[in-house]
Amino acid sequence: MNNSLKIIFILLIFISTLYASNTINLTEKEKEFLKNNSPIRVQNEMNWPPFNFNENGIPKGFSVDYMNLLAKKLGVELEYITGPSWDEFMQMLQEDKLDAIINISKNKERKKSIAFTSIYHTAANAIYVKKGNEEINTLEKLKDKVLVMPKGFFAQKALEKYYPQIKQILVKDSLEALKYLSLGKADATIGKKNVLDYIITQNNISGILPTNYIDDNRMVSLIRVGVAKEKVILRDIIEKAQKSVSDKELLELKRKWFGTRDIERFTLKNFLNVDELSYISQKRVFNVCTREDLLPIEFVENGKNRGIVIDILEKISNFTNMKFNYINVTSFNEASYFLKSGKCDIISTVTNENELNSFYFNTNSYLNFKLAIITQKNQPVVSSLNTILDKTVAVRDDSDLIPLLQTLNPNINILKSKNHRSTLDKVASGEAYFALEPLPIASYYISKFAMKNLYISRYTNLLYSVNMAVTKRDLELINIINKSLNMITEKEYMDTIDKWSTISFETIFDFTYFWEIVITLTLFITIFSYRHYILDKLNRDLKKANEVIEKKTIELAKQKMLFETLYYKSADGVILITNGIFTECNESILKILKLNKNEIINSTFEDISPILQPNNHFSKELVQVYIEKTLKDGVIDFEWVLTDGTHKNIWTEIVLTAIEIENKKVIHAVIRDITNRKTLEQKLEDLNLNLEKRVEEEIKKNEINTQQLIQQNRLAQMGEMISMIAHQWRQPLSAIAATTNNLVLKMIIDDNLDRKYFEKELKLITNYSQYLSSTIDDFRNFFKSDKEKVEFELKDIIEKSIYIIKTSLESNEIKIDENIEDEIYLYSYPSELQQVILNILKNAEDALCERKEKNRKIFISTLKEKNKVIISILDNGGGIDKNIIDKIFDPYFSTKNKKDGTGLGLYMSKIIINEHCKGSLKVSNYQNGALFSIELPYKES
Repeated sequence: MNNSLKIIFILLIFISTLYASNTINLTEKEKEFLKNNSPIRVQNEMNWPPFNFNENGIPKGFSVDYMNLLAKKLGVELEYITGPSWDEFMQMLQEDKLDAIINISKNKERKKSIAFTSIYHTAANAIYVKKGNEEINTLEKLKDKVLVMPKGFFAQKALEKYYPQIKQILVKDSLEALKYLSLGKADATIGKKNVLDYIITQNNISGILPTNYIDDNRMVSLIRVGVAKEKVILRDIIEKAQKSVSDKELLELKRKWFGTRDIERFTLKNFLNVDELSYISQKRVFNVCTREDLLPIEFVENGKNRGIVIDILEKISNFTNMKFNYINVTSFNEASYFLKSGKCDIISTVTNENELNSFYFNTNSYLNFKLAIITQKNQPVVSSLNTILDKTVAVRDDSDLIPLLQTLNPNINILKSKNHRSTLDKVASGEAYFALEPLPIASYYISKFAMKNLYISRYTNLLYSVNMAVTKRDLELINIINKSLNMITEKEYMDTIDKWSTISFETIFDFTYFWEIVITLTLFITIFSYRHYILDKLNRDLKKANEVIEKKTIELAKQKMLFETLYYKSADGVILITNGIFTECNESILKILKLNKNEIINSTFEDISPILQPNNHFSKELVQVYIEKTLKDGVIDFEWVLTDGTHKNIWTEIVLTAIEIENKKVIHAVIRDITNRKTLEQKLEDLNLNLEKRVEEEIKKNEINTQQLIQQNRLAQMGEMISMIAHQWRQPLSAIAATTNNLVLKMIIDDNLDRKYFEKELKLITNYSQYLSSTIDDFRNFFKSDKEKVEFELKDIIEKSIYIIKTSLESNEIKIDENIEDEIYLYSYPSELQQVILNILKNAEDALCERKEKNRKIFISTLKEKNKVIISILDNGGGIDKNIIDKIFDPYFSTKNKKDGTGLGLYMSKIIINEHCKGSLKVSNYQNGALFSIELPYKES
């Protein structure tokens, strides 16, 4: 009986302690906030398993379960918002469209606008590559490579800041990043190992594998909950809920989502980089300062170092080949002195109670224990630390708890002790009411030294953290230790702690007859109260269920009324078809078909359709095909011609949907009259057809007009050419006449004509005749039309143009200055280009003659650029009036008298250059004249 009562009492104490630990003391302001802001809106990502993802519309993952646990402890509802990208979630947080982001790492930029909670999980990032690229296993090897990363993620922002030389492709999420990598669009991606492994497995992505963890502590994600800066009160509420989460609860969540087996470790080759392996190989033995009296954290027993920390150092030694030489010290100050003097390389135990100066580096915390309130077992269970601050507390004289307790209660009575055991002895002897000790230390001493009158009354939210320390000059060593600590799994840590923290309930608890009676009565009262509570809850649930059923019945009635209204009053016709026969219809189909309901019911599509459809298929056969396809695929839509009651064909659009009514297959047909639309479509088609014909006719007319204008322009130029021919021929004809007259006179005067003199004069006549013939050829070639493009030298065309007009220019005392490059070959229409150059030269001549300048000049030059040639023709004829310069390329616009100009020369020149030669012709005033620029496409041979 006594044993049974003891067991029951222990269970009750355990349950009450559990509930007490879950109690969260919120202020009235915090309670009011939760009341006014329920449900709390949090983000649910699509693809970030196993932390936060959505599966079949259900939010899942470690972070989701963790947030659900906090919400349960707070008694609030959560609303998960799914769909937006990470960047969009961040924006929503600032716009008050989201209350919290449940998995976020802190950085300087985010800290400006987000308030963060405590860390609840630490996750390292790993490099993933496509199979065959395993040599990419460090960030240094990613330089000049392409990395695909989810936009806005902590790792992406860190890489952007600290490794700008690594090129990044930004995508929506981790799944898209892995797909990019598998398709070879990138060289690598970086992410949480358990996240990417989960996505690879779930989505059957092959050929992707991890190569190494990131060797940069700045890339380790310390996962927290984040809220907008304006909602710090929500951050504080979540913080309180976090502190109520037990180590067991957190461990169960991690085992659920990250597995109970050890996380796969990398090989030594991948775990440490080359420099770190070399460092260990050279040094081999590391001196470690260890405490000889910090039981069970680390201590000396029978000349041998033992404890939790020693076991952890042995694990590090196993997978790094580091050899540790333990140097025992009695205090932290002694260990600190040895480290600074070089006698020790490492201090194995640095707690948050120890103060380190700027000479040392701390490793990441590897042990974290909640401080327990230790009292005598005959004292009542402590509900919270605040309730006993008026009692005497035993504390080590070097403990950092002393100023903290004095802050909580300036008048607190503190009894100082030399060490942990002395602290517990003072409580056991009654000198002090309570002590605050880490769980492993308290449980170890209570069990080891049979302190039967002590027990753990309650856990606090105060933490006792343990780190290691090395000097700041030893950066390699701090990195190696941090990596090594990360290699130890959660389970290994817990097993090591459990090994040294075992404590039995029989040792802690000692019962009396009085307590047996109290517990028995309490048990019966509890059972009775629980039964009453269950019955009352069932009655309330039943009442709520009846209310829900009543509401659902009303909603169904409303939905039925709504459906009937939509069915019967819809603008579209609706027919229900069973086995090909019409069994029901609405009013709209009667209006469309101009039939009454009796004429439609029990009829078929064949009865209300013409024999042939517009595509020349029989209506009877085609409708059967559509019905079979509907029953197979579920839904189908098509256009169909029906015959109404006046025997008039009407175009309709029909949607057939397979549904089930009373376990029978029924087809739901929606029919819309589209006759007006089809009529308009036909008119539009006819209009488009006529429009195409008219466009073709207009194009032909334009082509004819263009040819006529070209011909008209050529005829106008022909008159100018005849004038030029007259100039060209005047001198040789005069020379021929003079030579002939010389011969006649010679024959009259001298009967004995010198044969050599006669031949000389005849040769002059022959030369002048050949010159005249050559001139005719030049002018005839000018008027030939180019039918095809040919290759020609630009200089040749320009010189031929100058040659034709040269005599006319000389007669008007106009000088031409040339700057023409050799060997510029174009592929175009040479005669048309010559026509343009000659036209511009002739206009320059006319402008110069009108002004009667004494020093008349025309400058012509060429300039070859990368992909074009520019021909520039500049005169000093005073330029073009700015009021008409924009009109000179218009057809029939001329500044000359009607008898001297047609107004087509420059218009046709622009058409030839811009449309035929694919170049551009421009004009501007430059200095004291008009500058014409011809740009033609050019490609190096």
